[in-house]
Amino acid sequence: MRTELALAALLLGGPTSTPFAAEEDPLAARLSALESRYRESLVSVRYRQRVSRSTSEPAEEEELVTAGVVVTSSGIVLTSAMVFEPFNQVPHGVGIRFPASVSRAEAEIASARIRTVSGREYLATLLGRDYGADVAFFQIEGAEGAELAPVVFGAARRVAVGEEVAVVGLLPEPLGPAISVELTRVQAVAEKPRAGFVVGTSASDPVGSLVTSLDGDVLGYLDALTVSLPDTSSRNPLAFVTMMRDLPKGIGRGFARPAGDLAGARVETKASAPVRRGWMGVEMQAVSKELAEYRKLPVSSGVLVGYVYRGSPAEKAGLEVGDVLVTLDGVPVEVQREEEIASFAERILRAGADAELSLEYLRGGVRNETRVRLAAAPRSVREALTLKVDELDLTVREITYDFVATRFLESDQQGVVVVQPPVGVSSNQNRIAPGDVLVRVGEEPVADFEGFRALVERIREKKPEEVVLFVERGRESFFFAVKPDWN
Repeated sequence: MRTELALAALLLGGPTSTPFAAEEDPLAARLSALESRYRESLVSVRYRQRVSRSTSEPAEEEELVTAGVVVTSSGIVLTSAMVFEPFNQVPHGVGIRFPASVSRAEAEIASARIRTVSGREYLATLLGRDYGADVAFFQIEGAEGAELAPVVFGAARRVAVGEEVAVVGLLPEPLGPAISVELTRVQAVAEKPRAGFVVGTSASDPVGSLVTSLDGDVLGYLDALTVSLPDTSSRNPLAFVTMMRDLPKGIGRGFARPAGDLAGARVETKASAPVRRGWMGVEMQAVSKELAEYRKLPVSSGVLVGYVYRGSPAEKAGLEVGDVLVTLDGVPVEVQREEEIASFAERILRAGADAELSLEYLRGGVRNETRVRLAAAPRSVREALTLKVDELDLTVREITYDFVATRFLESDQQGVVVVQPPVGVSSNQNRIAPGDVLVRVGEEPVADFEGFRALVERIREKKPEEVVLFVERGRESFFFAVKPDWN
């Protein structure tokens, strides 16, 4: 009875009760301290960028949002250089991603709006980028007196697999901006294709988040890691470049670049930009152990030349289909798997146009040497020039190297690519489709993109009642007529 009364008194809060004391959680306190420490360090950056839903549709300007890190008390904000990417899908960061060594047309971002976790919003201007660190910088306007907590990227120590760390990032809208602190562990340490480490994260878009120790030291910066998706079914040596996707998406992991990579990041001029990427002009296949045994090769790794493009540096250097590349500038070509081809190709890309490289290759079991002078890599579909002809309700794109390769066309293919066909035609209705090659307008052949542009100007001067367009799709050829709208 005495025990029951005591329990009743405890539950009812009587005079004999002793209040419960919440036990302090040291780990929770450390994570809460991280939230407070970086609350004024992470910001959302809202900007406008040209976005395509697919490579067959013209780009349209849309508003995108990414995470930024305040790096100076004067209001300079660092973001991933992904803001320069011509996205083919939203939200930010999802879709095709190019490696840093690839030259491409950069986005022209006139201005941006930056919002802090506390709700303050500022206009910001784009300062530029650091090409080596592959990051961009914005300047907050009117940041004087703002409560900002700059993050200092230093030469952080190396991390170990299994180490407990925290991912400090921003909650996406409409929940944020708000600081998110996630306890996690280092899952792997990577060296290729870029040095860094992998952490587990449940963030839908981790790009722009910090990885810290539980004591608050910045260990890394989550960015998009480009990985290759080689298309072995097409003879396209740029497949590993034009089809890149970012690792952190949808798989519960984030790739962290070491904090030291950003320690000296600064705004650079265009003169500091990498030279145009190098191109050799071959299709490559990894020399696996099985392939080496089948061909009785004296090596267990290398790159097999599967196709040599006409007029390419490789052809001029005397390379042929079936040759096995074994050294590049004296460095062994250690490629045994298809996914390792990208690392080898990156060496060629980074060498840049006009670079002269020494090659050792096997032909018929005999080791040979040659030198190849790289050319500038041809423009890709994503860098292609487009032209919208309103009067014809037609949008076209220049023929690019990767389009020729994936369609198995001749390297000297003439014409322009149809991106958006006219809605209505008076002949062969609904036959025209994106991807068809426009080769002739009336009696005039279309040599290339500039030739088509000049042809359009001549048509505008004459204002004919009907324009007949001739297109090719594989081995099929047909025509259709368009009634121009000259109003």
